[in-house]
Amino acid sequence: MKKVLLFSAILFAGTVNTVNAQVDEFGYTEVAATTGPSYQNQVFFDLSENVLTSQPANIWDVAFYRNGAMSYGTRINDAQAIETYQASVDPTQWDNISISNIGTWGAPLYNPDITNDLQEGAFEQATLNCSVLSVGWGCYNIGTHHIDGKTIYVLKYPNDTYIKFMLTDYFGGYTFKYSKWNGSAWDATITKTIANGTADSHFNYYSFTTNDVVNNVEPSRTKWDFMLTRYWTFYMGQMMYRLSGVVQGPNISVAQTSETQGTSAFSLPAAIEFKKGITTIGHSWKPTSGLTPNVVYYIKEDAKYYRLFFTQNGGATTGNMYFKYKDISNLLATSEANSKVSFGLYPNPAPNKQVTLLYDVKNGVENKGNISIYDFSGKLLQQTEIAKTQGFFKKDLDLSRFHSGVYLVKLTVGSYTETKKLVLK
Repeated sequence: MKKVLLFSAILFAGTVNTVNAQVDEFGYTEVAATTGPSYQNQVFFDLSENVLTSQPANIWDVAFYRNGAMSYGTRINDAQAIETYQASVDPTQWDNISISNIGTWGAPLYNPDITNDLQEGAFEQATLNCSVLSVGWGCYNIGTHHIDGKTIYVLKYPNDTYIKFMLTDYFGGYTFKYSKWNGSAWDATITKTIANGTADSHFNYYSFTTNDVVNNVEPSRTKWDFMLTRYWTFYMGQMMYRLSGVVQGPNISVAQTSETQGTSAFSLPAAIEFKKGITTIGHSWKPTSGLTPNVVYYIKEDAKYYRLFFTQNGGATTGNMYFKYKDISNLLATSEANSKVSFGLYPNPAPNKQVTLLYDVKNGVENKGNISIYDFSGKLLQQTEIAKTQGFFKKDLDLSRFHSGVYLVKLTVGSYTETKKLVLK
């Protein structure tokens, strides 16, 4: 049985903003994203739509993955600074759990930050022996196809609030129970069942404050690519520490590079460099204050590619995490007009009038090859002979003598011709 992950659409009255498309001279849109002072908000961002969705970070405690009857997982809200303890793997001990024994429960459990699965949360990190399959909090029942809950947890909050919690069953939804510590004893046990439902989101969210589901915490699963939030990490290999940064969703993969940030030039990393780890971006772009220089991220979403870098780190004072990005898909694309040749131009638009032409001759072509540049009236302005033998070629064009404007670039190799529009700034 394969674990999958997701986040839910139970929305709160959050703030949704379409980014004001302020585009710089290199074609990058600047996004003024902020989580607010002390990182009080959780912010989702959709690259293709330029949309920020902001929600208060403390309105939920536990999230339940809801991607199908056989897909399961959970997530603790790291914004609440919760420490999760494995108190027992014997369900019959529910009434005997005492917080005075916290020193015997081992180190607290956290949502892992080094994982490809967002739904692999703190509850899944528990140690539990099962005859078939252990998921940390329960055992898979091969007869019923349910997950039978076994593990009892205690959640500790920074203000010394304690909640006793146990997932008792999973099959197309989660049944769980919990009890709150009132300072001297456990309050009455509350039992809830949350069906996966039909919401178009990764998780369903639950609040121990309201004792109810929290709606609309996250956008539709297709409407966000990453979030700005808090998460725990084993910092500097020394201790668990809560950092702020980027947690990516399952829709994207990311490659990190070291190169000049604000430029029209770029070099797409090899496919093997793109990672699905949820903190591939994480906090790697910033030290405790300021920015780490020359950190650039290439983001792949289906057939689209984006180039992104950060421009401001406001820290806990403002929670500002400004960044710039642009869609570079069209700059990478090549046209396949026939089986013999493909060709592409980048950057396009070209802010410094330096253009690179890439073309791939797939078969031996015996006829003459050239690049012709025309103005929009059809007047030939420049023609350059190119290699026409089989293989992949790169041709750099210095067009600094041309005025800014729109031109037509025509590639001819044997009987093959194709024309592309080129914008010089």
